[in-house]
Amino acid sequence: MMPKKVLVLTTTFPRWNGDVRPEFVYDLSKWLQKNDMEIVVLAPHHPGAKKYEVMEGIKVYRYRYFIPVKYQRLVYGGGVLPNIKQSWLAKVQVPVLFLSGLYCAGRIIKKENIDIVHSHWIIPGGLTGSLCSHFFKTRHLMTLHGAGLFALEKMPFKKAIAGYILKNSDGVTVVSEHIKKRLLDLAGDMRNYPPQDVSVLPMGIYPGEFLAVDNKEELKIRHGISYKNVILFIGRLVDKKGLPYLIDAMPGILSRCPDTALIVCGDGPMREDLEKAAKKMGIQDKTFFKGYISKKDKSDYLQMADILVIPSIVTGSGDVEGLPVTLLEGMASGLPVIATDVGGMKDAVTDGWNGFMVPEKDPASISDKAVAILKDNGLASLLSKNALETARKYDWERIGGEYKRIMESFN
Repeated sequence: MMPKKVLVLTTTFPRWNGDVRPEFVYDLSKWLQKNDMEIVVLAPHHPGAKKYEVMEGIKVYRYRYFIPVKYQRLVYGGGVLPNIKQSWLAKVQVPVLFLSGLYCAGRIIKKENIDIVHSHWIIPGGLTGSLCSHFFKTRHLMTLHGAGLFALEKMPFKKAIAGYILKNSDGVTVVSEHIKKRLLDLAGDMRNYPPQDVSVLPMGIYPGEFLAVDNKEELKIRHGISYKNVILFIGRLVDKKGLPYLIDAMPGILSRCPDTALIVCGDGPMREDLEKAAKKMGIQDKTFFKGYISKKDKSDYLQMADILVIPSIVTGSGDVEGLPVTLLEGMASGLPVIATDVGGMKDAVTDGWNGFMVPEKDPASISDKAVAILKDNGLASLLSKNALETARKYDWERIGGEYKRIMESFN
């Protein structure tokens, strides 16, 4: 039996080998490629990236969506929605991105004899995938992350668009229960559509990659950290990540655990304001902004940290996290996690068992839970043990196998 050929549509994909951008779509693609599926990826182009290359056996096509390419603003950086908020030029590029992607997807389907289109994010990927299914008779699996659904909820004729997409989908997965509820609120009864139901199937991790192998103190020396306790944040510096509330929590932590540092890994449009906020509070010497980091450095910071904080919020316009892969990576590193009770966090975090859930926008609660962990080794050990157990549920061997099973069920 010939392997099924799958075209993956995504707006988040490494631009080159060693890129620091999130790799979860790439990781799933690699797992499927190694397990008897033939994967082809279509992603937006970025200045400096190749229009076509083969990455670990996967054909990767990148389409340009604006000329000159140096003015492409819509994807990468802080993400599509933050980019639209920050740049009028990014807004102008939205329809061009969609039409360019649709045109290139059609060409690749014919050129590569694609059997299945796997789209990530309902907008633009899900709409593109449904049109391909309609006109080229390919099968269509759609995976919803948070941002695309949020974008659709703000569009005119949103119910009609959602209905068309679902009628031209053979399977639908979402990365969290929260996103499933939002989709059902928008689309109504799934029995009206071919998929019949929605599967909650998050992105995965390789837990073994995050097991501690280096001495914690040696890692601190290597990265210039001289404090006893390390609180870690990893993510884009955009509104929905909620980092201002973690920075606001630091004085309350430092008043009780003064030998503590905050390490911020990631970049984005809010960085300058966040650095100013840390300076205004007088905690700039204990707050380290590392910018985008390599995969190796991320592993180092996860190993040297004592707590991972995910302070995400629901933004004023309604945008919210799905289930951050960083949360799962932290658990796989044995880190107690403090996460806000928004989006898909509660799918992975059980309050008091493998971490703590706190209300969003509540620095005092973050402070109190962080201090409780830092001052109680027994509590920290218990949370760590249970976090490791939780992380095993998100192994790519299980998650990838479920994605493959769904695709193979398409007749």
